[in-house]
Amino acid sequence: MTTITPAQLVAPQQLAASDSSLYSPSTNTSAQIGRAVFCNTAASAVTFTAGITAGGALGASTTLISARTLAPGETYVSPELAGAVLPFGAQLHAYASAAACVTCAVSGIVLQ
Repeated sequence: MTTITPAQLVAPQQLAASDSSLYSPSTNTSAQIGRAVFCNTAASAVTFTAGITAGGALGASTTLISARTLAPGETYVSPELAGAVLPFGAQLHAYASAAACVTCAVSGIVLQ
């Protein structure tokens, strides 16, 4: 029997300026993203990129949001990531054009 647990997949954190893994399901689990939110906390516009990989860095075939510009103070709720399933071994990756400028939080469910 599958157990479904609501979860905060990524606690609010600021993105790095280089490709980083934000979340990966643990052994024998998968996860489904319900809501992914990105907020620009800087005084100038910045971009962010995000996607789902099979365990490596983001590439052309794994990028779902590519260099999306966020105005100062703008919050973006991602329709691109909503509903995406991450099986064991997959990873949610993201980065911003400048470190410590974009806050990201992701919630969803964990399936066990």
